Amino acid sequence: MLLLILLALLAIVLFGVGFAIKWLFILAVIVALVFVISFFMGAAGGRTRGAWW
Repeated sequence: MLLLILLALLAIVLFGVGFAIKWLFILAVIVALVFVISFFMGAAGGRTRGAWW
């Protein structure tokens, strides 16, 4: 019985970690896209990278 409870807890923890990692990956992709878009928009406007600072 204890082994079954331990297995259920392990499954819940692994499900939670997998869910969190999936959302962190999606967030990282969104941030990378925003960075790339802002980089190219800055280059298209004729500004240098120093204009950000």
